[in-house]
Amino acid sequence: SVVRDWAPARLLELACGTGRLTIPLARLGIAGELVALDSSRPFLERLLDRLLGESLETRVEVVAGEMQAPPVVGPFDLVAIPFNSLAYLTSLADRRACLRAVRGLLAPGGRLAFDLVQPRYDFLAEAVVSCPPVRVDADHAAPDHGVKRFVRSYTDRYDVATQTLRSTNRYEIFYDDGRVEHRIADLDWHIYFPDELELLFESCGFEVVERYGDYARGPWSAASRRYLWVAGAS
Repeated sequence: SVVRDWAPARLLELACGTGRLTIPLARLGIAGELVALDSSRPFLERLLDRLLGESLETRVEVVAGEMQAPPVVGPFDLVAIPFNSLAYLTSLADRRACLRAVRGLLAPGGRLAFDLVQPRYDFLAEAVVSCPPVRVDADHAAPDHGVKRFVRSYTDRYDVATQTLRSTNRYEIFYDDGRVEHRIADLDWHIYFPDELELLFESCGFEVVERYGDYARGPWSAASRRYLWVAGAS
């Protein structure tokens, strides 16, 4: 991984959520100092509980704040924005604010590592029709939580003018005790195209220095499902 290769003295993870990446990083103990930031206090409370449960609380500084203006003090040798989180900044002003803030927090020679979902043109074509299809992307049991069956389906609608995809997610939760719970939630995210991504980073003082297309660090191409890129100050 980039973290193992870089062995940063200070690492900042933006949009850390409940610790999907933070916990493994803390377990590895590769970074000299690990700071994890998110804007959701419930997520951060869950992260703190998980850190305490594994006696990792002394390895991570948990910070509440927006990644457009992180309330932290640099410099950092490595900043990570994992799991498509840059896509949830749906305005150009917010995307620029975030990247310029990161640029100001980087140590000399520091790196920004991020991953994003690459456009699926067949899915986007479906998302602009008047009645887009419904897809099921999860259907499983969760016995540890007393759930006999958990089903998640979604419908996407795409705004071509703003490159915003609105995913309407529906959840059906069938509990062991017979209860059935239905939830619905909308999620808006920005679709990045390759040249746009390059130009955005260039305009914010970055140069993309490594491009991978999967988590095994295979080469990135137009056919890749993800951008797994690393940028440094230009």
